[in-house]
Amino acid sequence: MSPYRKKDKLTICVVDTETTMMNEFSHQVFDFAYVIGNVLDPNCEPLERSFLIDEVLDEPKNFIWTTPKGMPEGERKAFALDSRYETALKRRTKTKKGVSWEFALDYFYKDCSRMGVDVFTAYNVKFDIEALRKTQDQINDKRFRMPNGMNIMCLMDIAQTKVINNDFHNWFKKQDKYLQNQFTTDNDNISYSAECVFRYWFDNYYYKEQHTALRDARMEWKLAVKMFERWEGEIKRDFINFVVNLGWKTVNKIPSSNKKAKMRKEKRNLIA
Repeated sequence: MSPYRKKDKLTICVVDTETTMMNEFSHQVFDFAYVIGNVLDPNCEPLERSFLIDEVLDEPKNFIWTTPKGMPEGERKAFALDSRYETALKRRTKTKKGVSWEFALDYFYKDCSRMGVDVFTAYNVKFDIEALRKTQDQINDKRFRMPNGMNIMCLMDIAQTKVINNDFHNWFKKQDKYLQNQFTTDNDNISYSAECVFRYWFDNYYYKEQHTALRDARMEWKLAVKMFERWEGEIKRDFINFVVNLGWKTVNKIPSSNKKAKMRKEKRNLIA
């Protein structure tokens, strides 16, 4: 039985990270944000924090994309500068939100403790946890620790299982090709990205993620609130502290939420 079954309050921390990519310094967090609040209260005004990380932004090499293709073993060649770099530098100058990684983590731990956070979540939570771990390891040479008593939940896991369902597939088939393209990947598979789920649920079919950590965390907070409005009991029972990535093949081929829920249960039983 879920320990959250009888609570009328569940404080969650929705995290989003923007990270370096396409080089040997990939997966370092340069933009870190979180939103904390009672997800069971649709009128909650959550706490918001946003930090640009000085140690990562102060090293231009972190944003130079490289490839080993055509190079001797162990070597890489540069081929592009990440376009987000200049944008992040301008934001740091304008907002004066550049801080050390230690400062940002300290705020995170204190806010989680002060707000009594029950659940840490993100859209593809494993990605964000790994980014936090790698950044802590590379900057402080320490292991990232989750706040004491923190439980884990993945919003993408819920979306794969519950949102991309029979209703979505039936709706999708009725749309013209142009609109369908707003909900598919480059390989013409149905997308379950946060951006696409937000488009579908909020009838904002051409919404574009801003790809700044705070704006994306705000969007994901709205998704979390709506998920709990619809499936609170099931989420508390089946999705907290058990994260599954069903993968694009399953999401595209099996629209039934009941079948996907059964697959998740079978995975849980195998682990147990």
